[in-house]
Amino acid sequence: MSHPLTLDLTGLTAAVLGEHGPTDADIAAFAPAAREARANILARRDQGELGFFGLPDDRATARACLDYARALPPAVDTMVVLGIGGSSLGPRALYSALAPALDPLRPRSPGMPRRLLFPDNADPVTMRAILELCDPERTVWNVVTKSGGTAETAAQLLVVAEHLERKLGARAKDHIVATTDPERGALRATAAARGWKTFDIPASVGGRFSVLTAVGLLPAAVAGLDVVGLLDGARAMRDRCLGEDPASNPALLLASLLHHHHVVRGRPMVVLMAYVDALFDTADWFRQLWAESLGKEKSTDGRVVETGPTPIAARGATDQHSQLQLYVEGPRDKVVLMLTARQRETEVVIPDGELTRSRDEYRYLGDRGMGVLLDAELRGTIGSLTNRRRPVGTIELARVDAPSLGALLVLLECATAYAGPLYGVDPFDQPGVEEAKRLAYAALGRAGFEAKDLPPIVGEGRYVL
Repeated sequence: MSHPLTLDLTGLTAAVLGEHGPTDADIAAFAPAAREARANILARRDQGELGFFGLPDDRATARACLDYARALPPAVDTMVVLGIGGSSLGPRALYSALAPALDPLRPRSPGMPRRLLFPDNADPVTMRAILELCDPERTVWNVVTKSGGTAETAAQLLVVAEHLERKLGARAKDHIVATTDPERGALRATAAARGWKTFDIPASVGGRFSVLTAVGLLPAAVAGLDVVGLLDGARAMRDRCLGEDPASNPALLLASLLHHHHVVRGRPMVVLMAYVDALFDTADWFRQLWAESLGKEKSTDGRVVETGPTPIAARGATDQHSQLQLYVEGPRDKVVLMLTARQRETEVVIPDGELTRSRDEYRYLGDRGMGVLLDAELRGTIGSLTNRRRPVGTIELARVDAPSLGALLVLLECATAYAGPLYGVDPFDQPGVEEAKRLAYAALGRAGFEAKDLPPIVGEGRYVL
């Protein structure tokens, strides 16, 4: 059986880059560090710290999510996911990849898969529009926060709960579901007091690694996506990513090469460029995963290192007309990973009619598919980069389906985990994010957070025009 995903990293090596890339000897030299990084992460897994490795085996959660979706009244046609960061980026990536294109705009019929909406930012204009557009009788609101107290999500919840109670009265509780910590936190306590249905986020799984928990699986089930296929693909890739040898472990090789290009070759930026529109939100999900996991002030032994790669999400062919000039001729500080699919869901053939044949600028397009055009654009971009000895690799899905997507997500999660020890940092904490949260709470006057900790507001100095 062929794998649902192929990783080609030849373009990150001297075979394509010459002196600008690592040789086979270089790769053999950093293999011991890769093995040590893997051993570090798997030891933490075995101690029960890293639950994301076991998520592809959790069929009980998948069944519970599917049962919830099946039990929803046929009149309910929308789920609004109230969450931010991994609580929104993960389920949005699943929905964008696996639901029909432009699914939120399609008319709904009773009983058909529901549309999903993601007002992840605390922007009042967006929130007002969501409240106005979503019929309370036909909408269920999924509140997702592991801590239970994330400010943006708490604000959305408070607005929505009051809105539903005013519109639906006692029936409001049937239109809210909470996805949160199994035992602790404000949302868990509130859900118990209000009688809301709840789903658990395992204590050993952090937010940016939570896409295969109920965080992602519940919205996926409600939208009618292939939850079982997603876990099947994830499990197959997880097993591939456990091997000790970087030559056969795709996540370990990817992490090692990206780390080498950063610390040895001076390339701290990783561009994930999706040549399938459905996968752009996966690239956006990867931005948080890579940046928040690896961008750290201190190493695990307490040294100040201020390290971390910068991820960039790009869309092909759109960003050939936006960013490619920089990638091809600008500083040699980037590695580009192309994200594509061997087989597209559908094709649109460009007609070979009178208009097409009327000009040389159109004639060559006649009878060609738009997917063929996009693949040619991909080939041209790769060629342009390699001609200038710029590192470029390819992640190719067999097709954009649930098994392939599950494999892709786990590949990127495992690569991120293994990259942590290579950088000497903990890929599972986020002290910088927590500091910003504390300062925001102080600005809002939350009890226990002192305003004296706040720095001066930017713009109070002399350079204000």
